[in-house]
Amino acid sequence: MRGVGIVDTMRAGRMASVASGGPWWDPDEASRCVWGAWQAKGAASLAASYIDLSGNGNNLTPGVAPAWDAVNGWKFNGSTHWLDTSFVFAADRSQAGLAQFTNRTNSGVIFGSYYSTTRGMLARPADGTGVRYSNCSQLVVAPQMGVAGNVGVSGSKGYRDGIADAGVMNVGTGDGSGRSVYLGALNWGGVNTPIAAYCQAFVIYDCTLSAAQVLAVVTAMAAI
Repeated sequence: MRGVGIVDTMRAGRMASVASGGPWWDPDEASRCVWGAWQAKGAASLAASYIDLSGNGNNLTPGVAPAWDAVNGWKFNGSTHWLDTSFVFAADRSQAGLAQFTNRTNSGVIFGSYYSTTRGMLARPADGTGVRYSNCSQLVVAPQMGVAGNVGVSGSKGYRDGIADAGVMNVGTGDGSGRSVYLGALNWGGVNTPIAAYCQAFVIYDCTLSAAQVLAVVTAMAAI
């Protein structure tokens, strides 16, 4: 990535290690389908925070770059900021995504791509009276999340703070849009429903994680 030096890359790799034996995106060395893992908290710079720490080379691309600091991570303003992951979801519930956030002040989408009611992957910590999840089909589960936590999807389930919420998301149809997942907003043929929140880390898996694997990853993310 232009503007990211080798020193930044080395620092990013070192900060990703955890004492439990594996990096935070695979703390129990059991989740081997990571597509991309990104960490803003503790990064050497904003540019370094875009680096895919999994080694797969799927670096984030700024649409409109958020503010950033090493303590809080990405600081999305709820209006213009977003990052492109380049990940195009499959409408078969075969993927997972988890985001660690703080200081949420609006009801925006923290990550997502959307095409229709049966073609979407997204997480929205506060939407009406609950949390909105989508991994092909949508699911809203009360109550809303607070100003900080971890939210995401895996397979047919939505997860808040590492615990599966009630309800099941159905299998959808083929996406057909080719829209990639945005971080900090929803990609709905353009930037939609951006979130006002700080985000410390985000990960995408190109497979379904078990409930135990999700909890292990979320616990490790909370300790970053």
